[in-house]
Amino acid sequence: MYGEKSMLWKRVISGLLFLPVFYLVVWKLPPVYFAGLVAIAALIGQFEFYRMVKNRGIQPFVVLGIVLGGLIALLLPGMNGIFFITLSLFSVLIGRLFAPRPVEGAIEDISTTFLGIFYVALLFGFQMAIRMPPTPNGKQWIVFLYLVIWATDIGAYSIGIPFGKHKLFPKISPKKSVEGLLGGLVAAVAMALLCRVWFMPPMEIVEAAGLGVVLAGVGTIGDLVESMLKRSTGVKDSGTIIPGHGGMLDRMDSMLFAAPVLYYYITR
Repeated sequence: MYGEKSMLWKRVISGLLFLPVFYLVVWKLPPVYFAGLVAIAALIGQFEFYRMVKNRGIQPFVVLGIVLGGLIALLLPGMNGIFFITLSLFSVLIGRLFAPRPVEGAIEDISTTFLGIFYVALLFGFQMAIRMPPTPNGKQWIVFLYLVIWATDIGAYSIGIPFGKHKLFPKISPKKSVEGLLGGLVAAVAMALLCRVWFMPPMEIVEAAGLGVVLAGVGTIGDLVESMLKRSTGVKDSGTIIPGHGGMLDRMDSMLFAAPVLYYYITR
């Protein structure tokens, strides 16, 4: 229990230290600064993903994957999706064709390179798409997204650790519990309603509460997906860059699923 409390305090302290930076970059500075911050996070996340994959003896094209992922993430708000998917497909396949490697393992190298591009960089890019024009009220929506996901994480951790008895998905994440999930959902709804009153453009109470539930739900699925990938590669954390949280992917796994859902909701 002492270890869990220590971890919780590390998570709280690192979150509090990040809040002023987040407020400055998102609320006060032009959108391009947030885009740059997300691009750096996406680069770190891709590097962490490829490092995890290498733990299984697979050799993805790290530099090529990060370059293609960076292009997709940065240009997502106005990109021609089919063009960049085709460019990525051709680049990785041709790169593997002429690489000085045995033919064996080609499918694994190619598929994991693609997964790093589309699971990490593409999904990171939706945060930029929310913040950048022409998305309406992008500044408010990106803050709403972060606060709801953070509230979900804190609610799930605070309730799940002391009261969790029923396992949510034991083969993937033994520590997650149904009680923790419920705590996260309640916290997400409370935060969504608070944001509605505090700074969000006009929306109905039911809409705000519903968005809180949906974002918390898909965020939890994103968390479980990253846990599945880590378990399959035999690593505990994707990295150690954030005290109390592990790596960039450990911190942003929920956001990878929640951001696209919110983007398509507000641009529908």
